Amino acid sequence: MKKILSIDGGGVRGIIPAMLLAEIEEQTGKPIAELFDLVVGASTGGILALGLVTPDDKAPDKPRYSAEQFLGFYLEESHEIFDKSLFFKITRGIFTRRYNAMALEKTLKKYFGKTMLSEALKDVVIPSYEIRGRFTAFFKSRDVYAKKIEKNVYMRDVARAASAAPTYFVPKKIKAYPGACFIDGGVFANNPAMCAYAEAKEIFPDDDDLLVVSLGTGNPQLTIEFEKFRTWGLLGWARPLWYILMDGSSDVVDYQLGYVLPDRQEAKRYYRFQIELLKKGTEKLDDGSQANLQALVELGQELLDTNRQDIKKLCQQLVN
Repeated sequence: MKKILSIDGGGVRGIIPAMLLAEIEEQTGKPIAELFDLVVGASTGGILALGLVTPDDKAPDKPRYSAEQFLGFYLEESHEIFDKSLFFKITRGIFTRRYNAMALEKTLKKYFGKTMLSEALKDVVIPSYEIRGRFTAFFKSRDVYAKKIEKNVYMRDVARAASAAPTYFVPKKIKAYPGACFIDGGVFANNPAMCAYAEAKEIFPDDDDLLVVSLGTGNPQLTIEFEKFRTWGLLGWARPLWYILMDGSSDVVDYQLGYVLPDRQEAKRYYRFQIELLKKGTEKLDDGSQANLQALVELGQELLDTNRQDIKKLCQQLVN
């Protein structure tokens, strides 16, 4: 059985899947890079995916970070990454992106250093979108050598390109791809589990026995009242539309994979771990306040508590 991990986008809400992955590592006694054959992540999920397959400088066959350690990316760095620019505070983001990307790039350099995409401990795929040519772009570690079409770029550049959410950060240019300009892969695959499934079918064509584990970053439940949105124009819809597109595409993928990977001989082949975001504010991608981070940690713990049996069953499948 080939085991596939997929992680949704969701900004600071990446705390939720990071906590679940830490629980999996604790129960199995193994790092994520040893438990899965393919790891795919969109946006913040891409950063987390790359973090868990980054080799240790002193022990190249071992991961640099555990999932528990990589929680620090969110808990310790979010406030600085999502510090609104002075111009944004004056204009309220009407004429510019919300955040200066320098803090994000500094943090990504801190966590990934000069590690190259080709050095990933396991096959990793990170979706992005190239806006000049207007095409989907998938950064694939295995293609650097297997197909010789992928450029061997820094992991930190891949993470930055994959998380350049429209209206939040400026698009990312990568020297190895002259003329190209990349944005957040969440614009078309915020839940990249179907992309992960398709990639697995290509990588493992002779193995029909697949296990896909899909991790959400919380499902927003706050309604948009008609009296508010009926008067919205282009500016009013810009950011809410981003949330709507992400949520809708994620739900569709979950629906599709439920049919594509039915249980076989009483063994589950598809797990989707998701939680409702009922508390006001927690649906935001960019709230790095201490209060919101704590609220997300509490949601992560609630997800663990309510899915205890499924997590235990999954861990047993992963180590067998």
